[in-house]
Amino acid sequence: MDINWFPGHMARSTREIESNLKVADCALYVLDSRAVRSCFNPNFDKMLDVPIVYVLNKTDTVPSDVVAAWTEKLSVDGGHAVAVEGTSTTCRKKLLAAIKRACAEKLEKQRARGINQHVRAVVVGVPNTGKSTVINSLCGKARLVTGDKAGVTRAARWTRVDQTLDVLDTPGTLYPKIIDRAVGENLAIIGSIRDEVLDVTELATALIDRLNRLDDDILVSRYGVRIDTADGLSAIAERRGFKIRGGEPDADRAAVALIDDFRKGRLGKIALESAV
Repeated sequence: MDINWFPGHMARSTREIESNLKVADCALYVLDSRAVRSCFNPNFDKMLDVPIVYVLNKTDTVPSDVVAAWTEKLSVDGGHAVAVEGTSTTCRKKLLAAIKRACAEKLEKQRARGINQHVRAVVVGVPNTGKSTVINSLCGKARLVTGDKAGVTRAARWTRVDQTLDVLDTPGTLYPKIIDRAVGENLAIIGSIRDEVLDVTELATALIDRLNRLDDDILVSRYGVRIDTADGLSAIAERRGFKIRGGEPDADRAAVALIDDFRKGRLGKIALESAV
């Protein structure tokens, strides 16, 4: 499956992020715990010369050992990583502590000079990793519009968290050419690429194959029958009663249902990638 989606606003966003990083003290790099490796945008590597806090978001959707492994991996060599569920009550406390650790040198210099301690953090990530949700958790209220799909945030916006912290929410940004097929599929499966530009049936077939390689009981537990790659969508359609005219199984509708089941966590806690 050839998956590339880089609309004009993403090119503008990339330039805007680079500009705002010049006045930032740290970056919050928000990653979807279901596909951490795929959520890294190589364009950001060229820009991020400030301390980085890797925010492993949506941790309630994957096994805890996967979260622990990624947190450890991203915390080596002085790195800063924090695992959160963006909508949880503990998210704000964890994020503020991580930002304070990342910006310790800047805050100490401000304290020594007797000036008010204050830092600015730029929030970056590919689409639909939960950046706006993380900022709303930091602020303690819903200041930004959120949604479970790519492209909700379309412009960068600074938000005052408190007297010591400002954060910049930026649009989810991909890169022009996704070469690795597995990365493209992962980003599409977790909703970082708009469904409207995808062959959803082909994507769902790839997801069936991926899930069966992880554990072939995942789909059995949800649909009650063995789901094979070749005719899996037809089997799901039969179980769900999805029919087209003439009584044939509606594979397209089954594809949409399967992907939605994955994204909503109805298939269980699943990580598409490990930290190994």
